Amino acid sequence: MSNNNNQNNSVLMKIIENSTFTERQIQIIYKIYNKEERLKDISSGAYYREVKQCKNKLRKLYYSIILLNLIGILNNEQLITINSIIDKLSLIKNNHDKYHDKHVESVMNIIEQLLNKLLQV
Repeated sequence: MSNNNNQNNSVLMKIIENSTFTERQIQIIYKIYNKEERLKDISSGAYYREVKQCKNKLRKLYYSIILLNLIGILNNEQLITINSIIDKLSLIKNNHDKYHDKHVESVMNIIEQLLNKLLQV
């Protein structure tokens, strides 16, 4: 996930804006899991501090998913819906040059509608 690729992918940027992660954290997580070199525009100490924060945030995210499932808030049907969203977004992400900003808004609206349905109690 290079900066250039990241900036060109409007859907990914919209997802990042609505997530609990910052763009830099996503870049760091991506580089860690793809075994790429660390970011060059940050000191070594600051980078490794952010790596620790990212891993901590991911751990908490995983625990939250497990907890929500255990208490019946996040069930298998909802996980299937989320997985379906991810699958469709992967298709768009891999072909982002074919999609324009007007498509991004409609994609984000559909995601919002699906997530709102998941949030209905």
